[in-house]
Amino acid sequence: MQLEQGTINVLSSAEVSALHGAAQRILQEVGLCVEHEAILERLAAHGAIVDWARQRALFPAPLVERFLADSERSAPATGVEVTASAGIYYSLYHDPESGKLLPWTQERLASYAMLAKRLEHIGAASMLGCPLADPPQLAPLYERLYCWRYGIQEAGSIHLDELCPFILELYEMRASWLGRPLKEIFRGSAYLIPPLKLGRHEAYQFHYFAERGLPVSLGDQYATGATAPVTMAGALALSLAEQLAVGILQRAFHGGRRFALHCSISPLDMRTMFYPYGRPEMALANLAMAQMARHYGLPFYGHAGLTDAKLPSAEAGYQKALTALPTLLASGRLHMDAGLLAVDEICSPLQLIIDNEFLGALKHLCQSFPTDKEALALELIASIGPGGNFIATEHTARHFRQEHWEPQIWSREPLQIWLGSGQPLDVDRAREIYQGLLPGLVAAPELSPEQEREIQGLIRRAQASLAL
Repeated sequence: MQLEQGTINVLSSAEVSALHGAAQRILQEVGLCVEHEAILERLAAHGAIVDWARQRALFPAPLVERFLADSERSAPATGVEVTASAGIYYSLYHDPESGKLLPWTQERLASYAMLAKRLEHIGAASMLGCPLADPPQLAPLYERLYCWRYGIQEAGSIHLDELCPFILELYEMRASWLGRPLKEIFRGSAYLIPPLKLGRHEAYQFHYFAERGLPVSLGDQYATGATAPVTMAGALALSLAEQLAVGILQRAFHGGRRFALHCSISPLDMRTMFYPYGRPEMALANLAMAQMARHYGLPFYGHAGLTDAKLPSAEAGYQKALTALPTLLASGRLHMDAGLLAVDEICSPLQLIIDNEFLGALKHLCQSFPTDKEALALELIASIGPGGNFIATEHTARHFRQEHWEPQIWSREPLQIWLGSGQPLDVDRAREIYQGLLPGLVAAPELSPEQEREIQGLIRRAQASLAL
């Protein structure tokens, strides 16, 4: 027996049809603003109707339906998948010893990446942008430098049009060092201007690399009541339309049949003008979009397992679980950016260790268990009989390590023992684990001195070129 991709439905069949119809109308009547003539020409050749005066690509219903029909169908569910990495953004570092929020240093970055690798259920770090960049305009170049130096996965920020040739040259260097095709290792990402606008700079960056056969991912996030309608239905229809438009755009340039739906929708807090992650609306949006993905037969990935809490706390745990569990059960997939607090503005080694514990529990929830003769244990039940006890049996000794999940941080002792042992909380135990791991959190650079010199030389050339 095994937990499989769920069929948690929050939409009726009529509501699914209504969302699909609304997305089609948005695509046909509003379209996608693309501030780049060559991209609009490619979309026109692919079947879009271009309003050149307004720089709009309109997508007729037959084009959308053909796109969906040609998309690769998601494989039948055979279980669920829980993955994680330690996300690093333009953030502060939560020092485990002092509890202070500090700026990043190279030592902290290297230690944090190594901690992620040492934790069983995380195993890797990723970075978008670079909090150590100096000058900050060169953050995309420093992102690659530090990621490659410390074995972190770069998310592929671009930011400035002028950096495109330097980013391309960096990847050509890396492809040569690794002996791999450029397209295999290239990472590039940009974000649309919500709603429904591929701005001039993002369009230029997308096209620059597309001309060279290199795909740039185009992401989005919506705040209901600000960049999307305040109503959940309106936000979902808008997000669905934009994803379909971007999918058609990517296929027009790069071909293939791969297409997946994702979701990152949360409300704007009207009291503080804050964009939160730990709200039930984000979970509800993921549930609805996952159902739309099942309707189309597509994979789904939801933004989940995040928090607004500023320090490790019950608030952080509740909020992470609020979005992680529904997303996992509805889609069969969960990827958590572990260690993050305060809407990605704080990276905490202690939260990283606590999240590792939560991920272990989620993975155990998802693992299969047998129902064969040995597992059903009918003869053992008969031999023990009513009122008996299974603790001393060979069957228990043989199986309990596989059947039982073993926590490291969550409380597992009776109250009186806990009272007599200093009353430690999860964050205290996380700090103990961190202190035990700390001596080994020294990362050896993964770049050779020659490779470092080449990258640093390229960064200096970029700085001179941009007159920074």
